[in-house]
Amino acid sequence: MTQTNPFAAAPLVPSAAPRPLPALPGHLVAVALSMSVIAMLLSMIGWWRSDLENDFSVWLSYVAPYWVNHLLMAGLGVYWLTSAYLERHRLAGYRQPAPLLVSYGVVYLLLSWGLGFVSGQLYMWLYELLDDQYSGRLLTSLGWSVIGLLSFCLEVLVPLWLLLQLFRRSAEVTDGDLQMAGTSLAWCFALAIMVGYLQVMGLALELMDGAFYGFELESWAGVINLLHGGVYMLVAFFAARSALPEQVRGFRGGRLALAALITLSLWIAGALLCAIIMLVLLLVVGVSDLLLLLLFGLVQLALLWPFSRLGLRWGYRVQGAVQVPSHG
Repeated sequence: MTQTNPFAAAPLVPSAAPRPLPALPGHLVAVALSMSVIAMLLSMIGWWRSDLENDFSVWLSYVAPYWVNHLLMAGLGVYWLTSAYLERHRLAGYRQPAPLLVSYGVVYLLLSWGLGFVSGQLYMWLYELLDDQYSGRLLTSLGWSVIGLLSFCLEVLVPLWLLLQLFRRSAEVTDGDLQMAGTSLAWCFALAIMVGYLQVMGLALELMDGAFYGFELESWAGVINLLHGGVYMLVAFFAARSALPEQVRGFRGGRLALAALITLSLWIAGALLCAIIMLVLLLVVGVSDLLLLLLFGLVQLALLWPFSRLGLRWGYRVQGAVQVPSHG
């Protein structure tokens, strides 16, 4: 009679087959973007019918970039949160997603109207409370940024999480690790970099606008900022795509957010250092400011590639998807 060797290695048991990401995140993104566009169209109608002066340069420099940034944040935030939620609770989707989608669309649209009015009132209260000096304008800009971030969370993320919890009884629980395409993760990472860049640059432009009395931003400043963000997004995407495998095991939204935060921190630190060096060159050597600006942009563009790869290496720690061999 043969006995089993107690020191022999245990046979490998293949885990459950990796499962692709459900279609629910994409459907919720479509709902969020549709409701955002409807709210923006209604706001545009009110803008053009108001008694205020219809200054197209103001709309082009402030309103349009703000809307584009909001669309990017809404789409990315909904996709990110839904994917992380499905992965955390090992859900394959919802059997009847229509009630969830309709409920989220209605709640989103109502909250966009209500929170838009409340945030406007808060901003006017801050504007009247603080003085017109630089310190007052600085606090107003910072306060407006905080109000905008809170409004975004209350409008987009919080109701989505609550509805996912409410309709969870109709969700399908499944086994197996979530399998994501490397291209999808690279786009999530690149869009996060672009959104972070637009937030930082938007705040910087507001602070510079408040730093000099009577200074008005050029009408194309917002559009140029969006174009810069688009170029940086493409660089971050290709850098991430070169660092990620074809298939990745798990979405791991928290780790991916950490990678994007590390990348942005390194990039901002590099930008501050380059700005100091170029300011010294401008004051001491007397180099042309236009040449320095062009050089600054090229250096920032070149640094984003290695910083993106470092951020993914330190924050995300890529795990390739396990391919389960098929039998038969």
